[in-house]
Parts: sequence; structure tokens; C-alpha cells
Amino acid sequence: MARLDILVHRGCLSEQSARTLAQEIQEELPDWHIDIRAASKEDCDALGILVFPAFLLDGRILATGIPRKEWLLARLKEWERGNS
Repeated sequence: MARLDILVHRGCLSEQSARTLAQEIQEELPDWHIDIRAASKEDCDALGILVFPAFLLDGRILATGIPRKEWLLARLKEWERGNS
């Protein structure tokens, strides 16, 4: 199953924007599992994340900050084509 993890910094103003974007993506890609969770210190250390939110695809950083919906959808659909 395709999976997108979104790591957020709790209390950050961008958390709500990340949640809204996740809902919009879920509507476009209903078969995807999208998980939003608070980033831990271990996440930051292991992945080298400096900017939140961080969008992880297959465990790798795809984007940080709030990407444009169209850009993110294009990357996810591209990944889907290559992994189906």
C-alpha cells in the first residue's frame, strides 16, 4: 500500500496547513495511507530534518515546508506508476 508520512512540529502554525493538504491529497488518492504525526528527536536525527512539516514517501524525505498540492500530487502519482 502506498504510504505518505507527514511529520509535524507540535504547535507549529504549519501543522494545520499540513493537515488540510493531507485531506486534499486523500480525496485525490483514496487508496493511499496518509499518516500525520509529531516528529520525534529520533526522526530529526536519523533523517536530518531541519524544516517542518516533512513529507516522507517510502521513508525518505520528499519535501519539507508546505509544497503546492499539484506538485505533491504529481510526485505521488509518479511514485505510484513506478511502484505498481
